[in-house]
Amino acid sequence: MKIKLTDQLKPGAKLTIENKKYKILQHIAWWQAKSNQNYDKYVLEDKVGNHDYRMFISGEFIGISKIFHYPFQEPMPKKLVYEDKEYTMTQDEFCIVKSVEGQEFYKIGDAEIWWDYAPSDGKGTGLSLGRNWETWEREDLETQKLAPSQITIDN
Repeated sequence: MKIKLTDQLKPGAKLTIENKKYKILQHIAWWQAKSNQNYDKYVLEDKVGNHDYRMFISGEFIGISKIFHYPFQEPMPKKLVYEDKEYTMTQDEFCIVKSVEGQEFYKIGDAEIWWDYAPSDGKGTGLSLGRNWETWEREDLETQKLAPSQITIDN
């Protein structure tokens, strides 16, 4: 029987991703209202205690993200420029936390709205610009796609 990667990724687990060490602080199960799909999000901490990293698993897609700040204003444009590169919106979504494990960064019932952008030239990292539905607290993410082989679960 093949064990799914998400079954092994629990709070406290230590990972190596592209030669960088992380520890999982929280696992969050999200539901996407528009697409009626679920995905897993992980709050990661690096070796110096920075917890501005997120990892996502949605179907076959795995990505690692770093929080950054993009000064957006709604309504969101179909195209935008970040660091002299053009990005095109690929999806917008309303997400709700269904379950959590580990430290409290997110809690059940939290709701967020997201706008995802891909590089117009198809090269490089994607952007997810988002905010909490109620508090308007921001969390913008720059995401790099990963292959399962790039993730090692350390003992």
